[in-house]
Amino acid sequence: MPTKIILIHRISDIKLFPKNIFLDKEAKIFSFSTDVHKELKSQNINHIIADDLIANDERLDLFDKGFDFLFNFETISNDLRFKGIDLIKLIDTHELLSYLIPTLVKFIIVKRIIEQECPSKIFASDYFKKIIDTIIKENKIEKFFYENQFEEKLLWDNITIKYNIFKIPIIFTLSKNNYLKIKKLVESFVGIFENTWLDLDKSNKKSIAFLEFNPELWDNLLKHLKNYDGNIILINRRRPAVWSKKSLNIIKKSNIKVLDFEHILTQHEYKQISLLTKNYSKKINECWGNPDFFNNSFYIENFNLWNIFEEKFLEILTKKLPEFIFLILVCKKLFQKIDIRCIISLQELGETEKIFLKSNNKIPSVVLDHGFVERVEETKRFDKLLYVYFKDKIALWGNVRKNYLINEYSISPEKIFVTGSPRHDIYFNSRSERKITKEITLLLAPNPIGEFSGLASTNLELKFENTIKEILSILKEFDIKIIVKLHQIQLKHNHDIKNIISKIDKNIPIHITSSTIEAINKSDVVLVLSPESFGTSTMLMESMILGKPTMNVILDNKIPQYTHVTDNAIMTIRYNDKLKENLEIFLFNKDFQNQLIKNADKFIEKFLENRGNASEACATLLKLF
Repeated sequence: MPTKIILIHRISDIKLFPKNIFLDKEAKIFSFSTDVHKELKSQNINHIIADDLIANDERLDLFDKGFDFLFNFETISNDLRFKGIDLIKLIDTHELLSYLIPTLVKFIIVKRIIEQECPSKIFASDYFKKIIDTIIKENKIEKFFYENQFEEKLLWDNITIKYNIFKIPIIFTLSKNNYLKIKKLVESFVGIFENTWLDLDKSNKKSIAFLEFNPELWDNLLKHLKNYDGNIILINRRRPAVWSKKSLNIIKKSNIKVLDFEHILTQHEYKQISLLTKNYSKKINECWGNPDFFNNSFYIENFNLWNIFEEKFLEILTKKLPEFIFLILVCKKLFQKIDIRCIISLQELGETEKIFLKSNNKIPSVVLDHGFVERVEETKRFDKLLYVYFKDKIALWGNVRKNYLINEYSISPEKIFVTGSPRHDIYFNSRSERKITKEITLLLAPNPIGEFSGLASTNLELKFENTIKEILSILKEFDIKIIVKLHQIQLKHNHDIKNIISKIDKNIPIHITSSTIEAINKSDVVLVLSPESFGTSTMLMESMILGKPTMNVILDNKIPQYTHVTDNAIMTIRYNDKLKENLEIFLFNKDFQNQLIKNADKFIEKFLENRGNASEACATLLKLF
């Protein structure tokens, strides 16, 4: 039986270990990422994929546990308040979960390895040190840790910039600080020369504030608010409100004003930020220095994990502290000078949203539903990431979702508006008659694997890659023209997908930032690849609206019985369901395609209200505030 185990987290770890250790017959090697697995395989080094040691049911339990930890983390502080706002609760929920849940998964995997292998020696990079030290309290096992200078980044520590130049996707990454500096320069230039800034000293009219909205996606709603007898203000901290000629034209034509964060505070107030940051940093360190402060909140399988999270959570909060204090001061001053009647957001989990919504509890707020969501009992847990827990009111796409929230979560009907989807008005108004062409064009829309669910694994990524390869091979055999539209979400796997497809065929156009509606309208059929069956991609609904036959290939052994599945509005199959035969039916059987379109039209009629004029309905509602 092997007496040594080697844990390899990332590909750069491999060169840290002594070369002879990989030849040691008493050593068992565990890979913790797809890149590591592929590299070890290419070197003919025997190893075990660590992800295989826990099943999906366990991963889903860890997803639930991650939310419990997050709740505990956000409810433990009373002294860390600035202007009445608990600073701990301001950290972006998605960003925190993107660190928390994968760490929980790795902890359980390492614990399983140690329990099963009973090693005498453990070799690992320093990434695993706190995990292993938490599990092994005694000195019976020798531990060897190798330092890797690679720095683990949070979801938004770096910002990925994406543009399409003709058919070529251009992607580059900036640190968040550099991104904010460039954003500041661009917005200053546009604000001065195009007169888009909100003038706080002259804006005594009532106002509606939109948090982190992309004007290109909400063009129609903003146009319907043009005659509002007050200010429409875009408050964008994460991304610029003006980032293209189109977005600038929308803002100018709709008489929208953009909040200039940099010119709200006085020089004296700016100087106070550094002093306040120093003061609150001291308070944070005092809290972290209290051994009883967090210790009872982070238990799993009788192990206290606070030792694992302690340093990272402190680093996160300390790094974000100056920005939090700055935004809170901006909010307080803005609310003093501007008569804001309503705050509109797309979610309440981001830092901009949390700060603005917590800075004034008297101002009404509305969350706008903006994604296609269906649920069955086994996927209900993922509602925690969506529109269930909101501060005030929510505007939904239809009565189906309204009834779901009322029945499943006992949400008062008085908190729910049904407006339809303003951002999809243009889809209804852009639908054209199907044309029979000799060449069939298929739009391939692969959804990336995320870290939030805990389901991300080496085997899921390999299954994804093999399925993509098989689909492209079949389409090539059928002589189908392919267009690829990637999701704009900032995930590593999105970059991996681009590389996989480009490696297979560099001539396949891959679109990232280009218009989704144009991509769908240029296609005859749409194929969505869904690695996580709980995720109902909005691309599915958008393709149905535009009258395109749509197939959804899921990388799971069970298809959730969503209404769009049971209504046969989407051809939904598993990745191992005779892919070639199903694709042949989907691509070439016109009667089958026509029936799909009819079913989809009926589904959309049930699912969406105010089809094609939701912007008007939503604008009418917002003007009442």
